[in-house]
Amino acid sequence: MNNKIFKYIKYLSYVLLLLGVGVFGYFVVASALYPEPATEFPVGTVGNAMGVNVMLIYAYVVFAVALVLAIVFPVINILSNPKGAMRTLVGLVAMIVIFGISYLLASDAPVPNPAENGFFTNAATLKLTDVGLYSAYAIFVIAILVILWGEIRSAVKRS
Repeated sequence: MNNKIFKYIKYLSYVLLLLGVGVFGYFVVASALYPEPATEFPVGTVGNAMGVNVMLIYAYVVFAVALVLAIVFPVINILSNPKGAMRTLVGLVAMIVIFGISYLLASDAPVPNPAENGFFTNAATLKLTDVGLYSAYAIFVIAILVILWGEIRSAVKRS
């Protein structure tokens, strides 16, 4: 890809990093200056509701930027290198398979909720949570295996 694009992405990451530090600073100051009564939040929760809202909004903005870049860069890569499109498609199919298997393994059984002396019963949320967890576990294991494979392969080639 073009080095000019990487330069702009580097600047964008610096801006997002500085904004993140500013948002975190606002959260800390808002929490210290305007503490909420202990009865407003469950035990162990800290911070002003407005500070939390600002942090959540910033998290949504960063997520949106990452999502857009995760969609745009593979498209640019496919258009600039059509022969490399096959590798991209293999990766995409592998991710779809991982998420599909995770969905099949996921459960929507109710989970105890000690905060309200009841159960979490929203089936869709429970299913998606399990899919996210199983997918993360699978990707972590695959990453470890790829790292080990690369080390073993390079050790064998050296000898």
